[in-house]
Amino acid sequence: MKNVLSVLVLLLGGCAGISRDVAPLSVYDFGQAERLAGQSGVAKTAGRLAVEVRAAPWLDTSAIDYRMDYDDALKRHQYASSRWAGTPATLLGQQLRQQLGVVSVNGGVATDCLLRVELQEFSHVFVSPKTSNGLLQAQVSLIDAKRRQIAALPVSIESPAATADAQGGVKALVLSGRELGMQLGAWLNRLDNANELKACTPGR
Repeated sequence: MKNVLSVLVLLLGGCAGISRDVAPLSVYDFGQAERLAGQSGVAKTAGRLAVEVRAAPWLDTSAIDYRMDYDDALKRHQYASSRWAGTPATLLGQQLRQQLGVVSVNGGVATDCLLRVELQEFSHVFVSPKTSNGLLQAQVSLIDAKRRQIAALPVSIESPAATADAQGGVKALVLSGRELGMQLGAWLNRLDNANELKACTPGR
């Protein structure tokens, strides 16, 4: 009996040692984004514009992706001990709604136009072992109530990462997401100045 107990104690001690060596899981989101101000296009369309973010199938997970372009640009990797709080599309959609002051496509609110963001790349890209960026690539479309495309905008944004790890990649990707919101606000403003937002404004 004593021998059995001794074995159990050793096994439990070994398991405890293993669990101490496993890195805790870090879960990240985008934090709080400040709402854009001074953009007339955003101000006029905000109440009648919905945002929808779609992602390529390989981005439809909570994994934080990274690439080592200096080694093999065709290979995708995932950080083992870090995750997004939701899918990149979900988190990016939430941030854009906060920045632009618009509603969700599933929000149950009557809207006149849809701002669709098709996310094609959202990863931490290493150009060397010590130099990396948060890369966001997307195709943006502004669609009216009759499902006609009013305008389109291809987007490619790189934000430098301060550190060569998951935390550095996350911060860089969040910055890229916020820069996307800024670019979309400026784009809507240009469309407004060109009188191309009639279909997205009430009382047209």
